[in-house]
Amino acid sequence: MTDAAAHSRLSQELNTFLETLDGKDTTVGDLVDEIGDRGFGLLLLLLALPAALPVPATGYGTPFGIVMIILGSQMVAGRTAPWVPESFKARTLSHRLLSFSVRNAGLPLRAVELFIRPRLSGLARNPMFLRGIGGAIILLAAMMSLPIPLTNTAPSFVIFMLAAGILEEDGLFLLGGLLLAPVAASIAGAALYFAILYGPEAVESTLKPMIKGMLGMSAD
Repeated sequence: MTDAAAHSRLSQELNTFLETLDGKDTTVGDLVDEIGDRGFGLLLLLLALPAALPVPATGYGTPFGIVMIILGSQMVAGRTAPWVPESFKARTLSHRLLSFSVRNAGLPLRAVELFIRPRLSGLARNPMFLRGIGGAIILLAAMMSLPIPLTNTAPSFVIFMLAAGILEEDGLFLLGGLLLAPVAASIAGAALYFAILYGPEAVESTLKPMIKGMLGMSAD
């Protein structure tokens, strides 16, 4: 596989999946049936993407986070194919949401596709290593599920990275995602602590501008 092909693969995977929907809404159950044979990678990628965007789609962090906790638990248990409880299979995934996510995923996709390629594939397929990845996904998805500002985007983006690493069998990229996981968890943990002490509104008005300032981003 050439570098160009490797770098375009994630975009192709997502757009090909959208094309199979033919503009129609789908359900979590149909999603699992459609791509479950690809393992956990593509499913986690699609579930993490809406909340991992620079301007995330709202209202999906909690339900998608719960599904990803279930998927991470299955990885820890050593499953090689995902399974979703019947209670979640009927949840509708609008084509509009999925299209919005893929269309607006330019920044995270470019960041991921710039670096990802099959490397250390033996590590990426190692059952014990994948169990550890599953544990990280459980922790990050639990934080992503909290209805508090700053607990969604960073954990979701790291899950997105880990899912891409699983999909591309890039062990080096997976190690990078594991290194970023504590950073994302720290941001979400600080937001949770701040929300408990001062209320969720204070996270948005005080902590969020503070973190943006530390990262050299505009506080607007």
